[in-house]
Amino acid sequence: MKKVSIIIPVYNASAFVKECLDSVMAQTMTDGVECILIDDCSIDNTLEEIQSIINVNTDGNVKISLLRQERNQGPSAARNRGVREAKGEYVFFLDADDTITPDCIELLYGLAKEHDADYVQGNYSNGNVNGNENKLPCFLTNQKEIKRLLLNHNKIQFTPHNRLVRRQMIIDNDLFFNEQIKVREDFLWMTFVAKYVKKFASCDKPTYNRGYNEDSLTNNINREREIAGYRVLIETMVANYDSFQLGYQKELALEALMMALMAGYYHDETERKHLIDIVKSKNSLIEKVLMQLYLITNISQVLHVLIKIYKRNDK
Repeated sequence: MKKVSIIIPVYNASAFVKECLDSVMAQTMTDGVECILIDDCSIDNTLEEIQSIINVNTDGNVKISLLRQERNQGPSAARNRGVREAKGEYVFFLDADDTITPDCIELLYGLAKEHDADYVQGNYSNGNVNGNENKLPCFLTNQKEIKRLLLNHNKIQFTPHNRLVRRQMIIDNDLFFNEQIKVREDFLWMTFVAKYVKKFASCDKPTYNRGYNEDSLTNNINREREIAGYRVLIETMVANYDSFQLGYQKELALEALMMALMAGYYHDETERKHLIDIVKSKNSLIEKVLMQLYLITNISQVLHVLIKIYKRNDK
């Protein structure tokens, strides 16, 4: 078994994939690391660029392999295939327009083995994980605290990259990305991952450098795709509430609904009512009233009261 599988979805990445792979090949951890690239039917010369890198890296410490999707399916499908093909004890998701520091995998894997962690969060080159002065706990075993932390996107970015996740945990609990969602898929993925992490660790040192690809899905908003994504996101989150830290799950579903409405989506009365009713269906009468007030008035204080009620239910 490999120690770590680095999984990189690529689509039209010829302009930056070399820099990304250079950072992978420069890793100080020289044993047990593989890199799997999944090409999602690129139409530029991404494949040729990657193959040329593989050809000159035959003796490298990191084994690089290239898979190709039969049709364009999006990053969720690419990541899922990478997980299924991976041989590592842990997986690490990397975007093709980003890079990692030379000691990234060594640092994170060292923490994973030291604490027998299911999940190890890396840091970013622009500061702490959330970009401000708040630091993450070094190590947690209290599942209540872990779930609260992982469901708090002000503490941890809701992205799949820059973290080691135990592959067997993903396989055993079917923690694959929802392939129906082309945007915000990481938001939904984190809500499920949070249910199963029993040991959490984090790294203070920067391990990841964010890049920018103007052609990425995130930077090219497709209204129809976003609307469909939000609907699946909200319906799936609410349908999969569990009793452990329920308030935090409700709060997250409400935030997803707020993001969709404030983005100007769901002006159609029927569709709007459908989504609001889904979120309201799991709440008490007082929560329904407060939510309706918030939807009508958009007063932040009302949302604050609602969140307090949610969290009180968790104590």
